[in-house]
Amino acid sequence: MQLIGEYPVALDDKGRMRLPTALLRQLGENPNGEGAAYEFVVNRGFEKCLTLYPKPVWDAIAAKLSRLNRFNDRNRAFLRSFYLGAYPIATDSADRILLQKHLMDYAGLAKSAVLVAMDDRIEIWSPEAHADVAAMDSNIFADLANDVMGGGMEGVGDIEM
Repeated sequence: MQLIGEYPVALDDKGRMRLPTALLRQLGENPNGEGAAYEFVVNRGFEKCLTLYPKPVWDAIAAKLSRLNRFNDRNRAFLRSFYLGAYPIATDSADRILLQKHLMDYAGLAKSAVLVAMDDRIEIWSPEAHADVAAMDSNIFADLANDVMGGGMEGVGDIEM
């Protein structure tokens, strides 16, 4: 699954947002059948956003996490933090999802949000926080690109196309 794009969306007073059709199309054929609800898991993301995982992606991550040694205190702390606030959600007949109030508060969401599709998941940002992230200095981005993509011990090196 390769999701891309940024989508501004409105939230109603109950915390519902409609997932854009262009984004749902990228998810492919609904594994639950035509006309069925799309299933997701939402939880707290990094940098004060929410992360929306398509259910098959969440299941794959949960399977990996279930193999962690729970006798290790760092593993337990990570698992606790990762699962904190995680909830299963599904689209309704109007392709809307309902976000819990405490998750909206965590991400600073009120009347609108920006959905940022990233690989196999979707980040949900407040417009203000998204603007801050999007305003990253191009030199900082270039340094990040060199660190992450430039090779060496931590980078992935050149990616063959």
